Order: sequence, then C-alpha cells, then structure tokens
Amino acid sequence: MSLHSDLLSQALHLLNRERRRPRQASLRRAVSTAYYALFHLLIHEASTMLVPNAALRLIVSRAFAHTEMNKASKSFAGGTLPNKFGPVTGGAPIPNALIDVARAFVDLQQARHEADYNLAKSFAKSEAKALIDQVAQAFHDWQAVRGSDHAQLYLACLLLWERLDKVR
Repeated sequence: MSLHSDLLSQALHLLNRERRRPRQASLRRAVSTAYYALFHLLIHEASTMLVPNAALRLIVSRAFAHTEMNKASKSFAGGTLPNKFGPVTGGAPIPNALIDVARAFVDLQQARHEADYNLAKSFAKSEAKALIDQVAQAFHDWQAVRGSDHAQLYLACLLLWERLDKVR
C-alpha cells in the first residue's frame, strides 16, 4: 500500500482504538493522521505528474508547503479561478468532485491545527469520524477527477501557487 492509504487506515484504527470513551489523544491523532493522509495523497499525485524521475521526485515532494497548498485549495474550493487559467481549463467550471477535494484539504488542515495545538478543544468521536469520512470521500472524489485538466492545474498550483499568482 501507499503511505497515504496507510495513513487513512491508521486514522481509522486510532478512531476505533477505544470502543468506549475514546481518549482525546486517540481522537486528536486520528484527525491529524487523516489530514496527513490527504496531504500525502496530493503530494504523491503532484510530484508524480510533475517529475518523471523517481529520485528527483523524492526531492521535489519535500518542496510542498502546507500554507501554499492551503491557499491554492481555498481558491479551488471557492469554485472560481483567476482568468489566466482559462486557457488550461477551456473556461469550464471546476468539477464538483475537485471542489470537494480542495474543501476537504482546507477543512482538515484547520481540524489538524485544532487537534495538534488547541488543548481547549475536545473532539467527539462523531466529529473525528466525520472528518476521517471527509478524507475517505476526498480519496474517492480524487479518483473521479484526477485525469482532468482542472485536476492537473490543481496539482501544479499546490506547489506553485505563490509563483503563479505573480504571472500575468
């Protein structure tokens, strides 16, 4: 299996580790791990698309930044893109499945921050499960759109959003 698939399985394992009264540590780690499952899926897909050489791909995959990925994802989740991307997408609207993937990334990154840093926040098992389910759905949605022009643009934007923002 791939790292991203293993991480999603690990998130489910942590969610169900304690049947009754799950520990906050298990729920927090489950949420954080679910985020990293989606993070690594997208990095794997983007670096594979951008770099054919496997050794170089490992180096390039380290260049992705959470903040830049979040900015790109917010734009895609909003359903609109700058006009300069029209030639790439033919002006077609962003597919709903890709909007959902981008929204899941934004939502899970925020949830991960809460899980990892906000000790005043308590997670209910149902809340953690809903977040993990959102990632599982994003994995499924990604498979439906991964070959589209919009998806290819999204992957490039995850790495290059700040630079592409400066291109006229």
